[in-house]
Amino acid sequence: MLKTSIVSGKGKDKAVNVDNDGHLYVIQAPFPPAERQKTRPFTQLFTTDGTASGTSDMGVDGSSTSVEYYIPADAQTDLYITEVSIVVGYASSAQPYEFADGTALTNGVRFYYSSVFGEQEIDSELRNNSDFLRIANSSIVPTAWEVRGVGGLNDYGFFCTIDLSKYAYLSGIKLDKATNQKIAFVVRDNATAATTFNIKASGFKRFE
Repeated sequence: MLKTSIVSGKGKDKAVNVDNDGHLYVIQAPFPPAERQKTRPFTQLFTTDGTASGTSDMGVDGSSTSVEYYIPADAQTDLYITEVSIVVGYASSAQPYEFADGTALTNGVRFYYSSVFGEQEIDSELRNNSDFLRIANSSIVPTAWEVRGVGGLNDYGFFCTIDLSKYAYLSGIKLDKATNQKIAFVVRDNATAATTFNIKASGFKRFE
């Protein structure tokens, strides 16, 4: 076992304080560090080829052949996805037990990411509107969860955002640079009841 001693810069041999749990007492600086910024914002729609210019329309029929929409790892920098924003639009007013304004999906939409430990399931049973709202921890006011004008003047729909810090670390889900890792949604049913259905990822890239 290696034994070390940490001293303060305020005086010779002045030891820093450590509590009974082994925590080092520090003071949070009220100003940002002067070092070079090592992150930059990231946002992109989930697409069928993982690129920003790929197909992002998820209102497709994936009942016979599943359709995957994903964000891949970056070749140069680590990528952290902190939240995903979902929008579902449809022609007429709907109920939470439906998907869009049609019947609930049978197999549902799968939501997962891959890491050094393989594929990690977040939710594999997103079958109806309430499933999307629940995974996003949305607070629903009865009869007031829908909005108008989604995708068209008279369309109905809803928006919800999944905070991934609640499902992973505070910095969200990490995709290691130069790997085959990804975060993805897989449409495994006929989702064409949605006239608008897409999902956007937000987060940051961290570089050395």
